[in-house]
Order: sequence, then structure tokens, then C-alpha cells
Amino acid sequence: MGRHGRALAEGVGLFLLGVLLFLYPDESAQGAREGVTLCLDLLIPSLFPFFVLSSLLISTGLAGLCAWPLEGLMRPLFGVGGAGATAFSLGLIGGYPVGARTIAQLVERRECTREEANRLALFCNNCGPAFFVGAAGVGVFGAKEAGFLLLGANFAAALLLGLGMRWMRGPSGRKGSAGGSKPVLSPLAAEFPDCVRGAFSSTLGVCAYVILFSVLTALADCSGVLPFCADTLSGLLPGEHAQALCRSFFIGLMELSTGAASLGEAAGSPVALPLAAFILGWGGLSVHCQSLPFWRAAGVRAGPYLRAKFAQGILSAALTALALRWFPLSLPVMAPRLTMVSPCLLGRELLALWGAAGVYFFLLHPKKSGKDKKERL
Repeated sequence: MGRHGRALAEGVGLFLLGVLLFLYPDESAQGAREGVTLCLDLLIPSLFPFFVLSSLLISTGLAGLCAWPLEGLMRPLFGVGGAGATAFSLGLIGGYPVGARTIAQLVERRECTREEANRLALFCNNCGPAFFVGAAGVGVFGAKEAGFLLLGANFAAALLLGLGMRWMRGPSGRKGSAGGSKPVLSPLAAEFPDCVRGAFSSTLGVCAYVILFSVLTALADCSGVLPFCADTLSGLLPGEHAQALCRSFFIGLMELSTGAASLGEAAGSPVALPLAAFILGWGGLSVHCQSLPFWRAAGVRAGPYLRAKFAQGILSAALTALALRWFPLSLPVMAPRLTMVSPCLLGRELLALWGAAGVYFFLLHPKKSGKDKKERL
């Protein structure tokens, strides 16, 4: 498809989206409200602290300092410098898209090359443990053991992807800056305001995509597109839960949280857990759009990243199915329909702190001028 053909297709798509917004205003508003609720109860409490943490580790130079002893481990295993350990660890425990933002910051500070960033992107942007255990395990399947199984399968899949990438591509072309001079440490107090401000802005961007895709999912449902796709695929599959599983599959392709939550209707199916592993490993188009600004800043190619995430989803589902065959879990036939559990113990208190920090650092705290930054350097 040429440039004009693509522009025409995009124009038709935007026109149809506008028509759907006019035809289904109540459904669109409800989808937006559900997206806002998801941001307030789940995403902001879980993402914002890790965004601040990753910024502080990198800006203060602690990440570069820790990269020195890890160089001898990360390069032979994954073909990247020691600084990649920061992206790997935060990408595993922080949840989407903490790994992507960390990689972009490492590239910006030249602690990681763009070639290494493309390698790290294949396995360092993952769902967080709190979502696996709290939201998916307890909230969907009614058992924390299911969450730990999903957690282990996805982490193993990410690790295998990283090791496989190193085996297929060989070592990186050159060492990152972690292997050069010793990094300069910066005082925490000097970096803290900019780190909080940047984390606040990044969290707002992530929430915007979540709300948008919540509206798109609602429009696909009420317009009949989603039911048609689910009915078509379920007609090819046996079992009483085929309709619910196919619906969850298509929702999960677009948005992770609602896709995982919809599996509660088919929790008694033996396919439900492997499908949940696929949805959480794939991440959904919403997550990938959230990560896109960070990938552009880091020079990461979208094609290999998306193929790697799809492969991670399939590999996670296969590992989950194998684990269930060897160690079957005793799950409720129909798990209780629980609200997606917030993974943060502080809950609303942290949300209030987040809002107060945003007001202070954006409206009250003066930004450093270029002259101030030069004097500090």
C-alpha cells in the first residue's frame, strides 16, 4: 500500500470512529469512565513509584555504578552491557511500560547503545508481579497459586527470549558506556524534582492510552465487531466456554486488563490459564502504544519488538499448559467476579500524594534554567 492509499485508509478509519462516537455516546462515556477507574485504582498506584525509582537510579548514576560488576554477567548471557540489568530487573518487577521507559533513559544518558536497546526491548518490558498475583490470580481465578504460575511462566518466557536472542544474534557490536569510565554520581536532592516531574508526565501519558483503548473496546463491543469476531472463532472451537474464551482473546489483543478480567466468565475451562498467560505476555495494543514514545526515543524498531511480545505470549501459554499438566491446580469452577485488585498497599493515599506532587512540581516548583544546569555540571 502506497503513501496515498495508507492515508486514505487512515482517513476512512478515523471517519468510522467518529461515526461510532456519535452513534454510541453513552457506551463511549462508560468506556472512558472504566478506563479512568482502572487508572486510579490500578495503574497510577503501581506505575508512578516505579517511574520515579527508575529515574532516580539512572539520573543519580547508581544504575551505571551497579552496571560495573554486572557487565561480566549480562554480556555473555544477553549480549548487552551491565546497564541492561537495570532495565531487566525493573522491567520484571515494575510492570508495563517501566522497562521501556528505563531503556529510553539509559540510551539518553549513553549508558546503553541503540543496538543494545533493541536487544533489551525484546524481553525487558513485562507485566509486574503484583498484577499477576493480585489482579489475575486472585481477581480472575480466585487463587493466588494461579497468579504465581502465570508469573513464573511469563518470567521464564522473557528469560528464554533474552537467551535465545543472544544465541541467534551473537554479541553486540561494541560495549556500552558501562564498560568505559566510571560513572559520575549526582546528589539525590538535585535530581529528585526533575525525576518526579518526568514520572508524573509519563504516568499521564500511559493513562491517556488506557482510557482511549477502553473507549475503543467499548465501541467494538456495542457496534457488533467484537461479538462477530468472537462468534466466528468460537464456531471453530469445541467446549461450552468457547464463546467467552474467544471474546477474552480479542479483548486481550487490544487491552490487557479488561482482557484478563473477562476471563472470569470462563475460569473453569482448562484453556483459561494458558490464555491468560498469552494475554499477559503479549501485553495488548494499548501497552505497546504506551511504550511507543519510549521506543522512539531509544531508537527501538517496532516490528521486532511486537514479534517478540507475540512470541512471548505463545511461549508463556505453552509453559503454563505444561506446568498444569505436571502440577494441576485446584481452581474454583467459576471464580468470584472480583474487582481488579490494586497492587499497592497505600491505595488512595498514594494517589493523593501523586496528585499533590504533580501540582507542586508543575505549578509551584520553578524549572531549572539552562544556566543553572551548566553551573551544577
